[in-house]
Amino acid sequence: MLNNYRIYRSRQDLEQRIRTLHDNPLLAVGLLDVSTAKRLEETLSWYVQNLGYAIHVITQNDKVDIHLMQEKFPSVTFILFTSEAFSGEKINVFANECKTNYFLVVRTDCDLIRFDGLKLFALLDRKDHPSMVCPVLANSAREIVPCVRIPKLEKQSILCGCSFPNMLDDTKVDTLYPVMGLGLYDRALFQRLRGYDEQIHSEYWQVLDWGIRCWLLGYPLYLTQALLVQFPTRLSLIEDLTEVEGYKRCCTKALTVVQVNGKNVARKIKKDYDRDAMRQEVKSRLLWLQKQDYRHLVSFWVESEESL
Repeated sequence: MLNNYRIYRSRQDLEQRIRTLHDNPLLAVGLLDVSTAKRLEETLSWYVQNLGYAIHVITQNDKVDIHLMQEKFPSVTFILFTSEAFSGEKINVFANECKTNYFLVVRTDCDLIRFDGLKLFALLDRKDHPSMVCPVLANSAREIVPCVRIPKLEKQSILCGCSFPNMLDDTKVDTLYPVMGLGLYDRALFQRLRGYDEQIHSEYWQVLDWGIRCWLLGYPLYLTQALLVQFPTRLSLIEDLTEVEGYKRCCTKALTVVQVNGKNVARKIKKDYDRDAMRQEVKSRLLWLQKQDYRHLVSFWVESEESL
């Protein structure tokens, strides 16, 4: 992780860091600044007034007047990046700095409509130990959009399907990855699983890599109505699937470990292969830790859908 950011801490954050010497606070909120300065202030005002947790704004150095913002929002901590960074790197920094048991990632272009803390923390405290809980997503027309992600495999390539969550059911729904990185994370587990891969230069491929890694290592991701966000200016949510620098790392880590007679074996794939990822990630770490392979994960999803 490059040290290309600076932190402006609130008095509340400094006091909290002293308290963490004895006991970690429960939750921190990380607000990714992806909008205008006006929208940032409006969104931040809402969180300060309505959510009683430590709030962090993650933004670019040239997007805000930090001294003015500190005057307006003295209880908020600001993480300012000095250069462009992908969402995964920003979330990694936030997770490292917040010092809480859990952290919630949201964005300035969406509104937090529902946050049922009792249900959400109960989900994260389950015996199957999920890595995170993802939100149900709604558009500007207040319609739920397809936000459940489903793993697929076609011609040795990773594909993802999507579907609507079952809004008649108040329980959890399995989902492959957090769209845009949004959701409630178990901080200790996030760091133990080494967070987002910063060598992948794409939000989509970063979150896909993270989600697949969680599932293959035995930590599911759930989606639930207890967490709901709305995008007030967007009718649809389209992810950029462009195959950019680092996407082969995701494919290599996901597909090269194969289970044969209950044992993990590393096999080179014919396409989208990254030699460094094979050596640094698969053979040194994932080969020994994976609970299942990607093909079994796809089969699990198919069987689950057929049983409904």
